[in-house]
Amino acid sequence: MDLFADNQIILKPLDKENATELFPLFMADIEELSRWFPFDESYTVENDYAYVDEKTPPYDETFVVFYQNNPCGRIGIYDYNEATGEIYIYYWIATKYRKRHIGARSIREVLDYLMTIGIKSVLFDVKKDNHGSIALIRALENITIVSEDSKTYIYAYTPEQNC
Repeated sequence: MDLFADNQIILKPLDKENATELFPLFMADIEELSRWFPFDESYTVENDYAYVDEKTPPYDETFVVFYQNNPCGRIGIYDYNEATGEIYIYYWIATKYRKRHIGARSIREVLDYLMTIGIKSVLFDVKKDNHGSIALIRALENITIVSEDSKTYIYAYTPEQNC
């Protein structure tokens, strides 16, 4: 199922075709990505192909973000906890597409979607030195810090009706 953030931003479930299209941008940012996620230069598009075959939507899904019909990032949901109704989200927007509010608009669309499938709270696991992500997440409504350690914040998005 595609998600439409606005007339310029569409989020499509990761498949082999759009994984291939996005891969050059992903690898261009791999040094930065390896600071926040378990990816490194040995990552290949075949890793994404394997995930396409193994994912179990709707609670294990990655969306490719398209801006003006060009793939430019990913937003993924993972670690669904059925008992608490919580799920984690991660995102990445390619360097050349930043500063256009694509990340914020895409995240809001995914949050809205997650509320329609019964998620009560969405968690963001963010390194404390990832200042861009912290600023983006804090700009969202209904965000609170639910835990932290010396290196990481865990933010929660909980819509008002669930507070």
